[in-house]
Amino acid sequence: MSASLRAESQVKNMKHSRLILLLFAIVLLFPASLSAQTSGKITGKVTLGDGGTALGNTTVRLVQLNRNVVTDSEGNYEFADIPPGRYTIIAHQEGFVDLAKNLVMVGAMTAHVDFQMSLTGPRAQVVVTATGSKESSFAAIQPTETVNANKILERNNGGLADSLIDEPGVNKRSATPASSRPVIRGFDGDRVLITTDGLRVGSIASQSENHAEPIDVLALERIEVVKGPGTILYGSNAIGGVVNAVSRHED
Repeated sequence: MSASLRAESQVKNMKHSRLILLLFAIVLLFPASLSAQTSGKITGKVTLGDGGTALGNTTVRLVQLNRNVVTDSEGNYEFADIPPGRYTIIAHQEGFVDLAKNLVMVGAMTAHVDFQMSLTGPRAQVVVTATGSKESSFAAIQPTETVNANKILERNNGGLADSLIDEPGVNKRSATPASSRPVIRGFDGDRVLITTDGLRVGSIASQSENHAEPIDVLALERIEVVKGPGTILYGSNAIGGVVNAVSRHED
């Protein structure tokens, strides 16, 4: 074979190789191009209610793709390269109610999904008591409450019950302010025991609303109210509770 024929053959082989490489590159780029044409994007903003205050550092989750992003300081977020399909997006931040929204992605669309978050309400447990009013579970099981001398002076209107009227579960019954007597969780009369420094007073005020307990509330250091199972130590007539008046002791 002459040199010219060999050169011509080499040129043909090079052209053939270049054609193969070109076709191979086209095959590799075609899926990426197709993906770019069919993938979409989801953007949005997370704010506090309708006021428009941006909520940064909020986690936004794309459930079906198991992808999470965090909003920036302006409350914005973005998911890129989203294939067509049906999706659920959840916005979460501590102290706020979680929100979820659904959307359908078609082709290379850009969807804009905003969230208006609201604060979570208080979750204190409430129990029903004999007073007919609601109390928190903490207050309901509190065995002993104490009213100090300052509160006694602040609340005092002459009767023992008036010094306790703002305490949880305590009400009063009286014919006059001077003869008021505590009603604890709906229990009255001889079901509420009155003591002074731990000793029973023994007055007839438990039997008649016209009689006052012989206690000078302005001379007290504090008043203790015992409720719950601890009252069983004081006998059956303390089933509603015990009010113990503690006198001032001069050193």
